[in-house]
Amino acid sequence: LKHCGLVNLSTHHSTLLAAPSLLRSPKASMPLKQQVAEQLTGQWQVGLCEAPCSAPLSFCYGCLCSCCMAAQQRGQILDVIGEPYVCCGGMFPCCGLDSPQDSSCAWVEACCCPGLAVAANRFLIQTRFDRQNTACDDCILWVTCLAPWVVCLCQCAGVDVPDEVENCVDCLQMSVTGCMLAQQKVEIDYVKTTGFSGPPPCVVGMLPPAQQQMISHAKPMGPVAAAGVAAGAMVGGAAGAAAMYGAHGGQGAVGTPQPMVMGHMAPGAEPYAPAQTVMAAQPMGGFMGTVAPNGMPWWQYCQGRPVSIDPASGFLIGPWGECLAWAKVFEIQSPGWQQDPKYASDGPCGQVIAAALASCPGHLKGSAQQAAERLELACDEAAFNAAPLPVIGQMAR
Repeated sequence: LKHCGLVNLSTHHSTLLAAPSLLRSPKASMPLKQQVAEQLTGQWQVGLCEAPCSAPLSFCYGCLCSCCMAAQQRGQILDVIGEPYVCCGGMFPCCGLDSPQDSSCAWVEACCCPGLAVAANRFLIQTRFDRQNTACDDCILWVTCLAPWVVCLCQCAGVDVPDEVENCVDCLQMSVTGCMLAQQKVEIDYVKTTGFSGPPPCVVGMLPPAQQQMISHAKPMGPVAAAGVAAGAMVGGAAGAAAMYGAHGGQGAVGTPQPMVMGHMAPGAEPYAPAQTVMAAQPMGGFMGTVAPNGMPWWQYCQGRPVSIDPASGFLIGPWGECLAWAKVFEIQSPGWQQDPKYASDGPCGQVIAAALASCPGHLKGSAQQAAERLELACDEAAFNAAPLPVIGQMAR
C-alpha cells in the first residue's frame, strides 16, 4: 500500500498521484483536467472521517482486506453505471489498458495494485455520480500519498528512519484506505436506492475521449429499475422477485434502453419531446415537463440539484444551466412556440429560470437570476454566430 495511487478531485484542482514511474511517464496517467473537478458539485452521503462510524463493518473490511473489497466494489459500481470493465477505471489509456476486459480481471487488478484499484473506484464514483471532495478530504489524501515518499526520500538520503515511523505511515494508509472504501460503499448503496441515469454532461464533456467512449456504451440502472430492485430486496420471496422482474421490463436480465448522454444527442433525438415516463409526486408543466436527452423529464433531472454559478464566466451551470441552454435550443428550432398555450406566460427559458429560482435559497435568488440571464444572452449570441451553445456544447441550428 505504500505506493498506492489516489485520485484527488476537488472543486479547486484535480491530481492523479501514482508511483514515481507513472509520474515520469507522460503516457501513463490519464489527462485529468482542472475543469473536471470544477464541474463536480454533489456531496458525499458521509464524510471521509465519518465513514468508520457510519459503516464500521465496511471500514474494517476495507482495512483488513482492501484488495477483496476493492474488487467487489468495482463490480457493484459497474452494475450501477452499466459500463464494461476497463483496467483501473480507464485511468491509464495505453498498452491495451483502455479496452474492455472480462469483469473477473478486477480481482487481478485489486490484488496486484490495490491502491490503484481503490483510486479507480473513487474516480468512477466521483465522475459518474458527481461527488466532490471536501477540503478535509483533500488534506487527508495528500498527506496519505506524500507520507511514504517522505520516508523513502529520507532513506535514500541516508537518514535512519525509525521503524515506528514507518509503522505509523502504514497504519495511516490502511486506515485511509478503509475510510475510502467505506465511504464509497455508502455512496453506492445510496445510488442503488435512488437510481442512476447517467453522469452529468458538464462532467462528461471535460473527460478524455476514452472515458467519454466508456460512458457512451453504458446502460445505467435508471430510477424505475433501481426502485424495483430496492423494493424486491426489501420484500423478498415471490413478491420481491416479481418487483425485481418487473423493474427489468419482464426480462431475466436488465433491459434498460441505452440512454443518451446529456448535451450529446443521438441521431433523431428530440430533447424537448413530450415526456412519456411516469412522473413522481410533483411534476411540473411547460418546458420542465418535457424530456431531457437522457430520457428523464427536465423537472426530475433538476429536482434537488443545487443552482450553481461558474465563477469564471458567471453563467448558470450544472443541470439547471443545461436545462436553460436546451430551452434556448427549443426556442430557436421551434419558432412557433409563442402560439403554444404551454409557453404563453414566460416562454421556455422563462419557465426554466422561474423553476430554478423557486428551488434557490432566498439570499441567492438575485445572483442566480443574473447568472441565468447571462447564460441566456450568451446562448443567443452563440446561436447568432453559428457557434456551439455554452454549457451543453450543442449547435442550435
